[in-house]
Amino acid sequence: MFDSLVETKKEKMSARRIALLPVAVLIHVVIIAGISIYNIYAADVIEPPPIMVSFFTSAAPPPPPPPPPPPPPAPKVAAPKVEAPAPMDPNKLVTPTVIPEKIPPPAVSNAGAGEGGVEGGVEGGVEGGVLGGVLGSATSASQTIMPMGSTAPLKVVHQINPVYPPAALAMGLQGTVYCELIVDENGDVVNARILKSDNPIFNDAALEAVRKWKFSKPTTQSGQAVKVFWTQRIVFTLH
Repeated sequence: MFDSLVETKKEKMSARRIALLPVAVLIHVVIIAGISIYNIYAADVIEPPPIMVSFFTSAAPPPPPPPPPPPPPAPKVAAPKVEAPAPMDPNKLVTPTVIPEKIPPPAVSNAGAGEGGVEGGVEGGVEGGVLGGVLGSATSASQTIMPMGSTAPLKVVHQINPVYPPAALAMGLQGTVYCELIVDENGDVVNARILKSDNPIFNDAALEAVRKWKFSKPTTQSGQAVKVFWTQRIVFTLH
């Protein structure tokens, strides 16, 4: 047994080794970094697969069929010729082409009756009759409306002034209305209408007033009372 311990000799690092240590570490770092960068940028780039493009061509469509031929023109048909019948001579006897089965009875003579009258007369008729007349009617001067100027001038016996239309009064309008009247045998106005008017706004007022007028009785030159047409002028004036 050894009574003393053998002490291990501890070697000291030289200054050269100490100086080379950082250089070795730096070289390893550079190598590792280079390998890493290479692995990153040296990776294979996957190219996209090629696109397959196919072109198909088809035959051109057939041309349209030709139009049908025009129909043949219709044959011209000549218009039938209509020949005018030969003029008949009333003094020449002609044999009839169609023989009637029955002979019509002879016409009854209207002896004793006037032209257009009825044999034996009718109640309320006029002597001689009137062709197309109405039973019981009589044609006389009193039923005929005489034109203006065929009788003596009429005089206004009773006159009613027309009411001035409020609308025309508010707008300050003036005008003249010509009315055609039918005056009966008694001088009353039985009908009236507008012949001419400066403004339709006065028409109703003029007709409403003139229908209430009274004239002298119209008579013919022989003094017979008749109906007559008469034209009356009505003037609307602002005072």
